[in-house]
Amino acid sequence: MTAGRRRGLWTGVLLAGLYAAMVLATGLTAGHPVRPLFDGAGTTTPYKWIKPPWYVGSTNIKPGPSHTDITFENGVSPLMGVNSEDAQIILNLPQGSLPSHPGDNVVRASFTPLDPKKLAKPPGDMRADGNAYRVDMTYQPSGAPVTRTTTSGNVIMIVPDEAEKMLFSLDGKSWDELPTHVLGDPNTVGSAFNKPGYYLVGTALPEFTDPNKGKGTQRTVGFVLVVVAVALLLGYVLPSVLRRSRAAQAGAGRGGRPGTRPGTRPAARSRTRPVKRRRR
Repeated sequence: MTAGRRRGLWTGVLLAGLYAAMVLATGLTAGHPVRPLFDGAGTTTPYKWIKPPWYVGSTNIKPGPSHTDITFENGVSPLMGVNSEDAQIILNLPQGSLPSHPGDNVVRASFTPLDPKKLAKPPGDMRADGNAYRVDMTYQPSGAPVTRTTTSGNVIMIVPDEAEKMLFSLDGKSWDELPTHVLGDPNTVGSAFNKPGYYLVGTALPEFTDPNKGKGTQRTVGFVLVVVAVALLLGYVLPSVLRRSRAAQAGAGRGGRPGTRPGTRPAARSRTRPVKRRRR
């Protein structure tokens, strides 16, 4: 193999090593996980998580607490719909569903999104589907709590995965299943609303696990090996090849033949005299 070919070969090896290192480094630091695809309808607006799962990444917009004031009209609560700021839980209240309270003319409906893993586990084989919400109702200005409605309203929840049951709890320590109705698609469900408390939707779908979880150590080791290989190429192999190439070119420039050391002449060819035949 000539010096030019050797130089081209090692250059290719070097570039391949650098490319592999960049690919691996990009995979480790990209930080843009992709949510897995699955069957079923989903919400058109991205779900706002209190604690997003692994596939959401940095695109999540964390929701915060919010409230709406309901003003009584002639001592009677109006027909009204109220919702959290993320619009993922909605209450529809019929006229007169909120009992009157002496000295107060307003009910403040408050919504606080919560991490369901900090509350009781859903019953059976269900898991939490999205956020849990604490719904509070207080009379204003006294701050006295509204414990229940006089007439049932309804509560609607929008969730990221196909819903199984809507759940209710007074304290978040245990859940009761509510009669649940699918509203248009399996990600929107409704039930009767009779009292403030904790609301959550459960799903029977298994949780999506991160396929790369636990592989961080293997990827790190692979990255280190690639870096070491590139360092060897840069620090030892490539300079050695370049030195040999320069030596070969120097010998050729001084009139030497390939395979001879620089500064030496090739060995002279031995000649034999022709034998003269005697005439008879």
